[in-house]
Amino acid sequence: MKKYVSDYLNKGIKGHFNYEFVDVIVNDDNLLFIDPILIETSGDQWSKDAKALIQSFFDAFFEAYNEKDELKKKELLSHAGEQNGTRLGYGRGDNGKGNSVKGLLDIFTPLEKLIQEIPTMEKAEDLPLLIPDFAKDGLSDLLTNILHAQLNAFTMQQMCKYGLKSNGNTHFWSWDKEKACWIQLEKPSFYVDGQELLLVPKQIVRKNYLFSTSQYFNRIILERIREEGGYMDGDKPIPKKEVVKAKRFSGEHWQYDESVSYTKKNNDALDEYHKKLPIFYFENGNSMQDDELDELIYGYPVSQTA
Repeated sequence: MKKYVSDYLNKGIKGHFNYEFVDVIVNDDNLLFIDPILIETSGDQWSKDAKALIQSFFDAFFEAYNEKDELKKKELLSHAGEQNGTRLGYGRGDNGKGNSVKGLLDIFTPLEKLIQEIPTMEKAEDLPLLIPDFAKDGLSDLLTNILHAQLNAFTMQQMCKYGLKSNGNTHFWSWDKEKACWIQLEKPSFYVDGQELLLVPKQIVRKNYLFSTSQYFNRIILERIREEGGYMDGDKPIPKKEVVKAKRFSGEHWQYDESVSYTKKNNDALDEYHKKLPIFYFENGNSMQDDELDELIYGYPVSQTA
């Protein structure tokens, strides 16, 4: 039987319009992911603090790869693996190589050369874009680890709001912006069935990231090539669908290969994407609506009159 966070507080009342957090199933996985663009574009103080923490980590991360600092790379990835406290993502050890330092180092091996040729790589969202084996689950877990202390504080604040107290302490690692390194902390936490629970603000999650190699190729690279006179049939642009259809035969990872190749020659393309991503998100409604979260988590919409 599924149990939700709301079963432990607020008399079990359902409906995300009642809560600031995702009312996750606590005894199963919830196919949602922490989205760095939603954090970046949210104007609340929690998100502003989270944005600064995330950028601090990635400044150190990309610097370590740029300088080929093997020790620093290992140190940075030593607390970046699977995180089940939020109950988000695939969980249950399905992250494959993303569960270990060695696995993460293997995944990021292409970055060692890429960072030399694409110095504009500087943000969290660049990794799923240009690293083939690092997807939304890996990035969401990494962000959870970076924000562990902040998520823990949010969780305890929400529990306090509903009259619940900590039922145990947790030792964990979290990113420290001032020291620019991982620090180990011990904090009061909330446990469910012997496992730490981390509540996540509902405005920073999505079922799927809106940024992808496909979008980058279609919305940035293809447009730029057209402006330069490419992919034209006489004086008319060839429809994007036709370009994509024709290129599918170039290989399974053709969009990744072409995106990397183009960006190596045109570093400013990634800068342009960074600037336009918030606009792309705005076009698609930014955060998930309460009824969308209800459908995904509960499997049915919850009326606000309920």
